Amino acid sequence: MFWVQLSTFLLFNLLIIAMLATQIPLRSFGFTAGQHAGRGDGEYTVWHLIADVEAERRAAAAEVEPIPVRFPTEAPDDPPTGRHHLRV
Repeated sequence: MFWVQLSTFLLFNLLIIAMLATQIPLRSFGFTAGQHAGRGDGEYTVWHLIADVEAERRAAAAEVEPIPVRFPTEAPDDPPTGRHHLRV
């Protein structure tokens, strides 16, 4: 039982140390930054990607023309059946 407790203790400590070591913001560790994070000035990061997508959405929204609403100008001759508002 002693060896199980000791190995569990050591493995949890190793896990905690590994989690802390990957979060250290030093340039010497190559695994600290994500693949998409960029490494220096002028690098394309996730924030650049988000800004580009938002700009594309705004541009696409500006290109769409609103559909004009047309109302009937004369009353229908037949009694309303529930579909009278669908006439063009």
